[in-house]
Amino acid sequence: MVKNIAQKAIEQLIRKPKLFRSPVLALRSVVSKSGKGVYASSDRLFKGAVFGRDSLVVAEDLMTLRPLLARKILLTLASLQGLKHRSANEEEPGKIIHEYRTNVVDDKPLQGVPLQIFNDLSKRWGGSDTELIYYGSVDSTPHFIKALCEYLSFYGPRILGRKITLQDRSTATMYDVLADALNWLESKLGHSKSGLLEYHAHTDESLENQAWKDSKEFYVHENGRFVNHSRPVGSVEVQGLAYDALIAAAEYFPPRSEKLNRTAHRLRDRTIELTWQPERKYFALGIDYTQQGELRVIKTTTANPASLLNSDFFDHLSQEKKRKYISAIVRNIMGTEFLTDAGVRSRALSEANLIPFWDYHGSYVSWPKETFDIAKGLRRHGFPELAKQLENRLLNVVRKSRGYPEFLYVDPRGRVLGASSGAHRHTHSLQIRSSNVPESIQAWTVSAVVAILANRRPGLRIGKNKQESWQEELEKEVLTHIPHVSSLKSRTLNARYPDYPYELRGKQ
Repeated sequence: MVKNIAQKAIEQLIRKPKLFRSPVLALRSVVSKSGKGVYASSDRLFKGAVFGRDSLVVAEDLMTLRPLLARKILLTLASLQGLKHRSANEEEPGKIIHEYRTNVVDDKPLQGVPLQIFNDLSKRWGGSDTELIYYGSVDSTPHFIKALCEYLSFYGPRILGRKITLQDRSTATMYDVLADALNWLESKLGHSKSGLLEYHAHTDESLENQAWKDSKEFYVHENGRFVNHSRPVGSVEVQGLAYDALIAAAEYFPPRSEKLNRTAHRLRDRTIELTWQPERKYFALGIDYTQQGELRVIKTTTANPASLLNSDFFDHLSQEKKRKYISAIVRNIMGTEFLTDAGVRSRALSEANLIPFWDYHGSYVSWPKETFDIAKGLRRHGFPELAKQLENRLLNVVRKSRGYPEFLYVDPRGRVLGASSGAHRHTHSLQIRSSNVPESIQAWTVSAVVAILANRRPGLRIGKNKQESWQEELEKEVLTHIPHVSSLKSRTLNARYPDYPYELRGKQ
């Protein structure tokens, strides 16, 4: 059934090239009309579904552009915060949701595929006939803390006094919600054997991988074996979120500030100790444990470490260490292993054979969300032209696809694959061993485009901090080795991004 849905979605895009919406209209299509913030997409799979991490990404992207929307997102997630321990849906006190669905969305009953997905997930994760609340993500809670503290830095502490109605109909202030989320984070770190923020599924029905790349295949060792899900797993980019959450929260909890800062620095140092690979000059994906409980490193080369750039993770290191780690990430992520015409590959090209098909977060996909996260990190650390190169690629593929895709397929040469126009429907199509069809309007792709375009308005100056000499030299070095891509208009887009249609043939 999924395969049939996938093929129909591609055919619709071929037949209806005018589906493209302006960023403002696309954003409107994912904003909840019933006050729940944003839905993950306006397409079939995530229509009407509120995801913790997706919502928080949108809130951060649009924090200064759509403050009322960012506020609504934070209030919505606060109202769904975990209150008790419950294994079926992985609820824990203080924890922020992974996913929230109802069988009625904006006063309209779900039908078709969205209703079937709701019913299946509700049975699997302990929901009811009308509502599903699932908490199986490790990153939503530190991300919530980080985003709320960012909101406070822009708009002041007034929101902390706002009263929230929680799931059980009790009330709490936003300050209470923030404190409970922070307690959850500190408790998880305190009970971690590795010293990292780890995830571990509660039941056999839970998501196995509970960071943002939550597909079954993503967390894999270099020998092709999946990580050991019977024990905890720590992912490198999650540690950056946890670090930021601890540092940011310290300002609002003065009696705990010294301890929170110590915990953050200990987490950062432990992350570097475990995941930095000096022989490769790059960070590993994370850690897991053997069946005997021995810690081991997941050495697989992925784009995840580059997300650390979009955080404060390296800020308080010595200049020598800061330069070493940042330079290594920049050279790797802007090199041939990762850079494509669409943006950044999720897993390095050299690791493509670890999975025997084109997996959802693999070497042959590029996610606009991840590309923009890395672009923000590059700009933050003094590489504005490299950031612009990634942003140009993102804008181009959005214009070319005539949508705001969840992800894009890219071939080994870095070319973007996509359904051809109606005029080229009989062109030979590349046969792809995969069954995943990207949602056509994904919320965090929309927010990335809105943010990029807003930042490029005439006369606006963003992130134009003075470069240090090493940053300037490194940026020039990298720019000499990568294909330069401009932000293209429709008349020149097809020449730079020709049609390379594909067909999905399933994973078997």
